[in-house]
Amino acid sequence: MCFASVPIIVVCCYVLGELYKLVFRKKTQTYKFIPITMCVIGGILGIIMFYTEPTMIFDADNAWVALGIGMVSGVSATGTNQIVKQLFKNTDDTKKEAANDSSSQK
Repeated sequence: MCFASVPIIVVCCYVLGELYKLVFRKKTQTYKFIPITMCVIGGILGIIMFYTEPTMIFDADNAWVALGIGMVSGVSATGTNQIVKQLFKNTDDTKKEAANDSSSQK
């Protein structure tokens, strides 16, 4: 069961990150706080899992190790979001970005 803790934290943080984007969709400048927010939430989830069942989070010896595992898992949710975003990126978006890049270089 100890290997299930990281994917649980990643999925929870991913979903919470998407909810964050829905709540602040009109304030896109707040999107820059998503990685930090996911790191904090992941750390909190890691500590909660440690105190509920210490063997669940990779047999962590103490709360600091659980905090670190949770924080890294939370930040990896941001990377997961970027992978999904890049895989399903529309080819028209790619062409628009290339046109914007070439026009900005002039």
